[in-house]
Amino acid sequence: MNEQDKSSTQRRRQPCKERIAHFDRYTMAHPHLLTAAQQIMDSIEDPVGSSIVFVLGPTGVGKSTLVRRVTHKVISGQFPRLEEEKGRIPIAGIECVAPEVGNFDWKDFYIRSLAALQDPFIEERKHTPFINHFNSRSPKLKLRLLLEETLRQRKTDAFFVDEAQNLGKVVSGRKLQEQTDCIKSLANLTSTQFLLVGTYELLLLRNLSAQLCRRSIEIHFPRYRAEVAEEMQAFRNVLHTFQRQLPLGEEPDLLSIWDFCYERSIGCVGILKDWLTRTLAAVLKAQGVNAVLTKEDLQAHAWSLDQCMLMLQEAREGEEKLKDSVGQSDFRRALGLEVKELQQKSQKKTRQKKKSKQAVGKPLPQRRLVGEAENVG
Repeated sequence: MNEQDKSSTQRRRQPCKERIAHFDRYTMAHPHLLTAAQQIMDSIEDPVGSSIVFVLGPTGVGKSTLVRRVTHKVISGQFPRLEEEKGRIPIAGIECVAPEVGNFDWKDFYIRSLAALQDPFIEERKHTPFINHFNSRSPKLKLRLLLEETLRQRKTDAFFVDEAQNLGKVVSGRKLQEQTDCIKSLANLTSTQFLLVGTYELLLLRNLSAQLCRRSIEIHFPRYRAEVAEEMQAFRNVLHTFQRQLPLGEEPDLLSIWDFCYERSIGCVGILKDWLTRTLAAVLKAQGVNAVLTKEDLQAHAWSLDQCMLMLQEAREGEEKLKDSVGQSDFRRALGLEVKELQQKSQKKTRQKKKSKQAVGKPLPQRRLVGEAENVG
């Protein structure tokens, strides 16, 4: 019996509550996750002028798991430096909260960010006397300045903003650019790279200005697509790993129904994991420690076809929006390159026509003298 089998056997001896907690905490590396994580690590280690990174993917693809993985890698990779610089926080982040009404709340954003950076005076700053000491606009500005100073003091390389699509919750289109301009200036003033992680709704904020385009990069964390054979094999591998990790009395045969598992997860590992977790909790509660999981159990706790269709439509619309909407020829025409090429082709054709009028081996026409002796027959 190998170590993995021993570990599985030990988990099956645990109480139901501990089994559920173990599986809920379990995460696995899979191709799309590893690729996105490496791209983010590369952007942090070598920013090359990119102050904002847009990390995009469908709902339930596993973006929060991606954030945790990158955070762990950054911190573990800097242990020696952190031993010397006790106050340094190389990476931190928050979850962006949607406003209850109206526009996105920047004051809430600043307070949460300061807490994530372990500002020792954050509780004091949140008290009413602190807020009332300033006029209606000053508290927000004060918090903004405090966040800038804290990011510099903590020497933070990267700051995650999860659920960043909530930045776009504003009542007017004019404010959309102000949202990203605020993040961009924070990044520039503190030399901290901001990673905006969210659904395809983030595309609304991505191309608001030429300056933002120049200062940002995009990382796509996609679902596994049924039309790509390699991706379907990767999805089956993920499913098999989850199958072996489920702490049940008997290992279920999920691979035999992989297409059903794909169907109700639309190829998103996060959706699949949540589905398996709640099904596991239900069967353990109903059957006890020797519970067995069947397809019927999965069906009972799967998202409905209507819900799956909605998630799939949003995912496919986002995937389409990521493709260039401007054609290559249209872009070259806008640059003026295609016009120049057409002119060059036209000039070349004109020269070729002139040359073609001259027969091969026939001398060019010239005037001959008339009446001279050499011309008399």
